[in-house]
Amino acid sequence: MSQAGRWRLAAGGGAGQVGGCVIRTRGPGCAMLCCVDVNELQHALGGVVLESAYLERTLRTAFSALVGSKYAAVVDGRLTASALIEDCERLTRYHTAIPAPAKDAVLAALRACHEANRQRNRVIHDTWATRPGNVLITLQGGQTSHEVKVTVQTLAEVRQLGDQVASAADSLKAAMSAALGPGWVLVEDQLRQELGRNITAGPSI
Repeated sequence: MSQAGRWRLAAGGGAGQVGGCVIRTRGPGCAMLCCVDVNELQHALGGVVLESAYLERTLRTAFSALVGSKYAAVVDGRLTASALIEDCERLTRYHTAIPAPAKDAVLAALRACHEANRQRNRVIHDTWATRPGNVLITLQGGQTSHEVKVTVQTLAEVRQLGDQVASAADSLKAAMSAALGPGWVLVEDQLRQELGRNITAGPSI
């Protein structure tokens, strides 16, 4: 079960405690503590990153299908996961070829993607530290704030997050297939196949 606490950082760095562990800081919002098995931590975080790549690929494919053009792939590779989710939500609401029940299913899947991506960003991008007992501590704080919200997660919960991200992507794929048919997955790669190369690469010389 995740726990949360508050910990006030010294303005110029210093040390504090969470759950009996000392956290040494290197300035506001920056802290580190090495107490957990690094290999286990890398494996857990790596699983989240791997499934996040799968989610982003699914979102790009959904974006191209909802736009309904092979040229959507020219821009979707430059969009973040958050932007893709928001754009897919708007496209779904205005899509005239998708019936209301199918729209609801796609929007529900996109909400699950949003939540999974939000949790992913907290674990991957926020400052983090570790403590004994196979626990990951996520430290959230801005550059101008000396008060940091501390969220404690076990490595098992981090691994479960990887499953949550993958499940969200699977749900979106199922909802898109129900809304547009199995051919929706082909739009994203159509232009690449015609050009014979990745469209983000420079022109052949």
